[in-house]
Amino acid sequence: MKHSVLVAIGTSFISAQSVMAEVDQKPLFSLGGVSISGYADLSYFDDETNSGTFARADIDLTYLPNRSPSSFSLGFSLGFDGAKESGSGGINSGVFYPAVLFDFGDSGRVSVGAPRSVMNRGYIPTSVFALNSRLDLQLSPFTDSVVPYLALAGDYHPYGIRYDTAFGNTEIGISFNRISDSGLDADFYAMAFSHKFESSGRIPELDVFGAVERIDAGAFNTRNYSLGIEAGFDNLDLGFRIDERNLPMDTRAIELYGRMQFTTALSTSASVININPDIGSSVTVYGIAVEYLFVNNTHFNASYSDGSNGVPRNIDLSVGWRF
Repeated sequence: MKHSVLVAIGTSFISAQSVMAEVDQKPLFSLGGVSISGYADLSYFDDETNSGTFARADIDLTYLPNRSPSSFSLGFSLGFDGAKESGSGGINSGVFYPAVLFDFGDSGRVSVGAPRSVMNRGYIPTSVFALNSRLDLQLSPFTDSVVPYLALAGDYHPYGIRYDTAFGNTEIGISFNRISDSGLDADFYAMAFSHKFESSGRIPELDVFGAVERIDAGAFNTRNYSLGIEAGFDNLDLGFRIDERNLPMDTRAIELYGRMQFTTALSTSASVININPDIGSSVTVYGIAVEYLFVNNTHFNASYSDGSNGVPRNIDLSVGWRF
């Protein structure tokens, strides 16, 4: 029987237990201190067990007027992360991330309210697995901060504080998020970095990134880790990353991904990830996709993915807008 990626891994995990006794997003739009980054799309999917429509939006709006490297600026940001699947399955909720920004120029920026975790936004690449936003959301517990997935899945509302700064080509961020809602009481501490190596001769542009997240939930304490590298050539981007997660279960994920730009409008992407839980069988998911850009960064994507150990074949067709 075929399942979603998360269910397939969880089934393997539970079965094994009974035997023993889942970059900085540069804004596309920026005017007068207002910038918008992120994407929204609507897709039709068929994954052998279910078919229907899936809507996804992950968007950040920032207003920071009169910013300069040597002066203080006050602004705000508003993030939205939402998903809606037809029928009764999947995640159907949305979470807002409002924050007040205290920008100190070259000395860094403090965000207070409900900022994104630094493990989720700003340092770790936010590429969508095989351009399939539904599959990418299913994989996110094994590749992303646990905060946004818990917020969406449980309809929780995290809040906290965040600090971002830079030293030359090195960017560093720390964040604290808390969820105290509907029976969940947990603190999430995260630290992340990104360092860019400029292209030189035959050496491509490189981006090294990593993050660590600590989860404190009363008697339960654990950590998540991410480390990776991306290389940018003329028309080709390649990436490799390792993600170790102790929540929702002990897993290690290794992912390879790439994107080839054929023309200004046409590109193709490929991704493969192996998720290996401490208990149970490993799961490999691979996917390929083609994207065509229209005017104003509207796009059409066609994606195909499959996997091992119960991961279903997945066909996804989507249209959307990248901000």
